[in-house]
Amino acid sequence: MIDFERIEKLVSKSGKSMNEIDRELGYPRNTLAGLRNRKPSIGRLNEIAEYFNVSTDYLLGRKESKNNEELTEEENDLVAAFRMERKDMTKEEQIQFNKALKNMMKVAKDLLNDESNWKK
Repeated sequence: MIDFERIEKLVSKSGKSMNEIDRELGYPRNTLAGLRNRKPSIGRLNEIAEYFNVSTDYLLGRKESKNNEELTEEENDLVAAFRMERKDMTKEEQIQFNKALKNMMKVAKDLLNDESNWKK
């Protein structure tokens, strides 16, 4: 059974309501709230874990740590944004998206290292 207290904490931390998150995930209204008394399907459990950037073991109360790795809050935010952006992409689109992001990170690092970009 899912650890509903963990769901509540994750929802609270997100600053959204359960119904807002239901809507973002494409679920019927009160789906998350219904997890208090029902087991989610494996697919739904995975989707919720991805949405909150936590492991399924964390949602099931098996692990104290939210992630496989300990990431900073900023890193968790980026991972969550990454997953949401590629959620509806085909596998091929996801591969292209990943390559584009890697190239953008190289450009961003080059810009960061160029002092002329930061002088006023």
